[in-house]
Amino acid sequence: MTDSQATAQTIDAFDQGGALFAAWTPLLWDPIGAATVALAPPKPGEHVLDVCCGTGSSAIPAAHAVGPTGSVDAIDLSTALLDHGRSRARSLPNLRFHHADATEWTGGPYDRLQCVFGVFFLPDMDADTRRLVGLVRPGGAVTVTTWREGGVQDVVGPFFQAIADVTGVAVQPRQSHNAAARVDSAEKVAAWLESLGLRDVTVHPVDHDAPVTPESAWQFLMGSAARVFLADKDPATVTAIRDRYTELMATTTTFHARALVGTGTTPSA
Repeated sequence: MTDSQATAQTIDAFDQGGALFAAWTPLLWDPIGAATVALAPPKPGEHVLDVCCGTGSSAIPAAHAVGPTGSVDAIDLSTALLDHGRSRARSLPNLRFHHADATEWTGGPYDRLQCVFGVFFLPDMDADTRRLVGLVRPGGAVTVTTWREGGVQDVVGPFFQAIADVTGVAVQPRQSHNAAARVDSAEKVAAWLESLGLRDVTVHPVDHDAPVTPESAWQFLMGSAARVFLADKDPATVTAIRDRYTELMATTTTFHARALVGTGTTPSA
């Protein structure tokens, strides 16, 4: 599968699962988005670029932080998620949602770049992020949020196990999984941000626990990129996978989401 095909499949997954993603937004995405902004708060009047913005979980608190004299450009390729974001931000004229490709965005210069759970979906995580960093003014801030190793294991691990149990074939990691593994510890995030030329890098863990049932866990998966792993499965196989997943999740009541927020500054002129 080519990079463009993988990207198209991921976008389609988020578009199809947009309503389910939105349902999980107050349970998971908003708390972590708010924590991200709290750890690296924009200043009043700043101009912010929020990449892979989803439904606005980090863009909305950033818009509140920069106030009416500042602005936030929030970009994503999923029209379904953007529609949800716009409906949530009607009272924030300083926040603009754009259907745009992060690899081609040319706005700026920005005072701040933020990307929550998105860098590993970029076709070339290094080159594409470095280009985005280039849209930030000298001395500006860059913040990325990634999953810690095992950070989604509570719900994703049993899903992969269910697929293997039903099909007899182990799930093969996608490019985004390999990229995510490169930034799944504080040390890795710090080293990666420094490799992009950022200075004064800091990394903070963010822990968030959300209640979960087998049904809501399945909804989480179907509202995320995980649904691509079912794209080539017939309905009967999908049903069997869901039934097996329900069995594996029977005793799980909490989703222990574990993330990392890394921030740094671009070199001064």
